[in-house]
Amino acid sequence: MIDVKEIPAWWAICQNRECKMAEECLRYLAYRSMPKEVDCWKCVLPKVEEGGACSQYRKAEKVMLARGFKKMYASITSRDARHDIRIALTNYFGSKGSYYRYRDGERVLDAEQQRWIKVLLSRYGMDGEGCFDEYLTGYDFSKV
Repeated sequence: MIDVKEIPAWWAICQNRECKMAEECLRYLAYRSMPKEVDCWKCVLPKVEEGGACSQYRKAEKVMLARGFKKMYASITSRDARHDIRIALTNYFGSKGSYYRYRDGERVLDAEQQRWIKVLLSRYGMDGEGCFDEYLTGYDFSKV
């Protein structure tokens, strides 16, 4: 089961227990994890499975996620580099608000985001190892 706090509000769940892939689908697992007090959520319509393949299927597998990157700034000695990296990350995440949510660990970083940050750091001569505040395993809800 998944803690409902881990499931983003924009993530579509699936209630189709008749689907042959339901037991290994993250969308169905998210649906089964919904507590009784939740009475409204974005859902996948059953017609997506017509023809045998579901376009909304997402494999329910745990992945390595990272939370926060405040620790990264401690290893950046150049003020200019720190500023440039912050601007690049703000642009990558789309806004200052999103940047701070990721930096402070309110949102988790998926593997692709972690890779992007490490490539950015490599441009400034850093290897990026240990730049994230915390690592954890969980489900990747980043792929809509």
